Amino acid sequence: MLQKPRPLQKLLGNWQQGDGPLYARLASALRAAMAQGDIAPGIMLPAERTLADTLRVSRTTVVGAFRMLRDEGWLDSRQGSGHVVRHPQHGVPSPYVNQDVVRAMARNPMLRRAAPESNGTVDFSASRQAGIGALLARVAATQMPVLETLPDGSGYQPSGLPALREAVAGYVQQVAGLPTGPEQILVTSGAQQAIWLIGQLYAPHGEHVVLENPTYPGAISALRMAGANLEPLPVAPDGFVLDGLEAQLKTMRPRLVMVSPSCHAPTGTVMPIAQREALVALIDAHQVATIEDQTMLELLVDGTRPTALAAISATAPLLTIGSLSKLFWPGLRLGWIRAPQPIIEHLSRLKAVVDMGSSPIVQMLAVGLMAHADEVRALRHAEIRRSLDVLCAQMTALLPDWSWQRPAGGLSFWARLPAGTATEFAQLALLHGVTVVAGSALTSDGSGDDHVRLQFVQDDETIVLGVRRLAQAWQAYASHRAGRG
Repeated sequence: MLQKPRPLQKLLGNWQQGDGPLYARLASALRAAMAQGDIAPGIMLPAERTLADTLRVSRTTVVGAFRMLRDEGWLDSRQGSGHVVRHPQHGVPSPYVNQDVVRAMARNPMLRRAAPESNGTVDFSASRQAGIGALLARVAATQMPVLETLPDGSGYQPSGLPALREAVAGYVQQVAGLPTGPEQILVTSGAQQAIWLIGQLYAPHGEHVVLENPTYPGAISALRMAGANLEPLPVAPDGFVLDGLEAQLKTMRPRLVMVSPSCHAPTGTVMPIAQREALVALIDAHQVATIEDQTMLELLVDGTRPTALAAISATAPLLTIGSLSKLFWPGLRLGWIRAPQPIIEHLSRLKAVVDMGSSPIVQMLAVGLMAHADEVRALRHAEIRRSLDVLCAQMTALLPDWSWQRPAGGLSFWARLPAGTATEFAQLALLHGVTVVAGSALTSDGSGDDHVRLQFVQDDETIVLGVRRLAQAWQAYASHRAGRG
C-alpha cells in the first residue's frame, strides 16, 4: 500500500530555529520541502489561517512566507483557489503527475540534491570508499586491444557481452556457491535496474510485493515505479522477523518477495541458516517468485559467507541479484540477475525495451576489473573494519544512550534514538554540520522514524568529527524536547 503523505508540520521539522524573521524561516523550510519533492508540484497548501493554527503562529507569519514564495515563483496563488505549489523552472503548476511516484522518489535519500562538499558538512548519507582510479586505468590499458574491436559489431546485446556473462557466472559460483552458466546471467545497469526489471515482469499492475522493512531505498522506489503495492516484512536489529510471512503469503498472495539475507542494508544483519531454510521452505511451498539481493555479500567482514537461498532448494522460484558497484565503484553501474534461462530471456527482452543493453565498453572494463576482485575485496574489508572500530568507539563514548549493534559488514550503521523522531533530529543535525538519513526514508510504510542511518566508511578524522557534531546536535535536540515538554 502506498504510504500516506506526512503532515506538513512533520515535513518542516524544527523550522523555527535559525536566524531572520519568522516568516522567512517558514518560507525557507517550505522551499526546501518543495525543492526536495516532499511537497510536489500541483499540491495545494493549507489556507493561511489553517496553517497558522497548525503551526501555532500568527496568520501574518504565514502570509509573509507565502508572499515570499509567490514572489520567487514557488507558489501560484489565486483568489478563491488557494495556494498551489509550482516550480520556478516550470511554466504552470502540474497537477496531473503521479504524486505517489513523486513522493516515493523524493523520499529516496540517493535522489536528493547533495550538499556541496566544500561547505564543511560531514556527510554520513554516503560512504567514502577508497578510489580505484589507478586500477581502472591499468585495466583500460590492458583491455585496449579488445576495446578497439568492439565497434566492429552493433553493440546491441541486451543480455550482456558474452565475456562478462561468463565472468559473472564464474564469480557467482565462486562467491555465492551457486553453480551458474552464462545463459543464466543477465547483465543490468546496477542492481537498481535488476530490481526494476523483475518488478516489471512480476508485479506491474498493483500486485502485492513483500519487501523487507527497513530496506535499501532504491528498492522501494523501483518497485513503486513498477506499480507494486508494498507489504512490509519486519527486520529487527537482532534478526529477521518471519512469523508473519506465511500469513502474508496465504492472505495477500503476493507476486513477489524481496529479501537481503546476507549483510542486510541498513541493519547489517545476516540471516542464520535455520531462518534461511524456513524462508526457502515457505517460498517453495507457495511458489512465490523471490529476489535474493546479494549486493552486500562481498562486504561481509564478520563470519563466513552464508549459504545462498538458491543453494537450499532447486525448486523454489529464486532470482539472485548482485552488483559490482559496492566492491569496485558505484559509477560502474553494472549488476546482474541470476535466474533460470527462460526467465533471463524474458527479462532480456524487457531490458531491450529500456536501453538496448548496457554499454559494451563499460562491460569490457568490468571483465578486466573482476580479475582483481580479491585485492579490491581485501581493501574494502580493511576499510570497513577500520571505520567500524572508530565509529563504535566514538558512539560508545559520546552517544551512550543511543541503541545500536555492530553490523556484520556492509556500508550502513543503523542506530536508534532514545526519544523523538529521526526526521526532526536529522534536520537539526544538519544545522550542526552533519548529514544523516532518517529511518523513515528506508521503509515502505513510514515507520522507522526512531532510527537514523549512517554510511560509515569514512576517514578516521571525518568519523570523529561527525560523531562529535551528532552528539552536540543530540544535546540540543534533547534540551529542546525537554523545554517544550
